[in-house]
Amino acid sequence: MSKVSRPSVYVTEDELERLSDLAYAVQGREPAATTLIEELSRARITPIEDVPLDVVRMHDRVRFNYDGALYDDFSLVYPNEANIAAKRISILSQVGAMLIGLRAGDSMSWRGADGRDHSLEVLSVTRA
Repeated sequence: MSKVSRPSVYVTEDELERLSDLAYAVQGREPAATTLIEELSRARITPIEDVPLDVVRMHDRVRFNYDGALYDDFSLVYPNEANIAAKRISILSQVGAMLIGLRAGDSMSWRGADGRDHSLEVLSVTRA
């Protein structure tokens, strides 16, 4: 299971710019920065008013399955806001980089840098 199953990713122009700047600034120091760059490079740039309500954006609350475990009511945040105990996942984590731009119902699988297979399914999104 390598990078086989990847649904569309939707981001606004502002999100693309801010997240790309962040990822390039820390590339080489943050392992998930490269993943974020890859995901953003295949994103559909969408005007904010046209982004579907069930698309994961920054600060949204997300319910998802990751490698068989349920994560309920987590927020996708910038690194300085991250706190896993408070259910805030950094965009610069592997899971955060994979969540951005996905829609409720989307699932994907990939082989991580550790050589292990991973899977992610977005169950629901609540706009921040």
